[in-house]
Amino acid sequence: MHGLSLIMGGKWGLVFLFALVALASLRSAPSLSRLEIGLESVSSGDVRLAQANLQSQFLSSNLDVGLSASLGRTEIEYQPVDFDFLGREVDIEEHNKAIQINARSQIGEKLWYVGGVGFYDGFTNYRSIWLDEYYRQQFGNLAGVPGAELYVEADPHGINATSGIRWEYLPSSAYAQLTVSQLQDDVSPGYEIDFEGLRRGELVLATSAIALSTENVINMRIRSLVELRGSQTSARDWRYGLGVTLFAALGERWITRWQAGATTEDPQFEAYSGSVAVEYQVSESVSAYLDLSYYDDTGEIENAFLFTSAAPGLISRKAGIGLRWSGETWSGRLYVAPSSSRYEPTQLNTDFFQNLYANRDWTVAQIAFGRSF
Repeated sequence: MHGLSLIMGGKWGLVFLFALVALASLRSAPSLSRLEIGLESVSSGDVRLAQANLQSQFLSSNLDVGLSASLGRTEIEYQPVDFDFLGREVDIEEHNKAIQINARSQIGEKLWYVGGVGFYDGFTNYRSIWLDEYYRQQFGNLAGVPGAELYVEADPHGINATSGIRWEYLPSSAYAQLTVSQLQDDVSPGYEIDFEGLRRGELVLATSAIALSTENVINMRIRSLVELRGSQTSARDWRYGLGVTLFAALGERWITRWQAGATTEDPQFEAYSGSVAVEYQVSESVSAYLDLSYYDDTGEIENAFLFTSAAPGLISRKAGIGLRWSGETWSGRLYVAPSSSRYEPTQLNTDFFQNLYANRDWTVAQIAFGRSF
């Protein structure tokens, strides 16, 4: 209830005001247009993630609504470093769920409202689960120690809302979009103990974000998307990013997608990414595709704690292959990709997290089926 009361005031009020304006413009009830069910698995030696996804699309004369829901499970074989004398090996299983609604409503001849709201409950990644177990083993039983009451059992969940405007500034060929977003995440905090007792990190993180993008049809075969974005999270500086995507049809059967991006945040974070995908239409209903991606960052910005949990620099690579089938009513896709994550060595203040930031090889598998109505 605390989260619900928060979104009704402050920065959230503007987001929901725009949503009410969009609903007021609705002229006809939307009907189900498409439904898709998918399964995804990401696994390494000691970490296994599985997720089931449901996506649906509803259309009317002036409204396009997308509804997505997911259920996930994460299994971790938690193992502390040898010199962690308070640590013990344990198998962990956590579940999470999420729901997201996005909408686009035409409010003028060349103007659309775009917006969305969402909620999740549970840990969203294996890193947060690993750290939560580490802090539980270290600080969950400190009776009599000053600040022991600061330790709390984690209950991670979050809400988000986005609102914005999409403008067709050149007929059927160029679009600009501006969105603002608010996010609130109740997280599993970090802890540190010193001679004065236990200290705790932030329990709630609030994030404000803004994004400006332009989409252009350059010619019959080439389309581009450029996006500028900025976000600011509690007690941190603004993070800025730039993303460029280029879609190109190389022939009657060949389609390519090129992406590049960069992100920066003071005082010391930088990240770069790139990907390319090539799709070949084998027949009228079957396509095969290959994608390659690369990611490189300088490591997370360290918190104020002596023994920080901030991740060191990371390089990640992925290469995947897939098949896509599309019929008159039914469609499906299958995708498999090996992936790798390689971290820089931990330092003295992060050595307790060597097993968290260990190099891993992953296997990604996805399967989905959809039906159009």
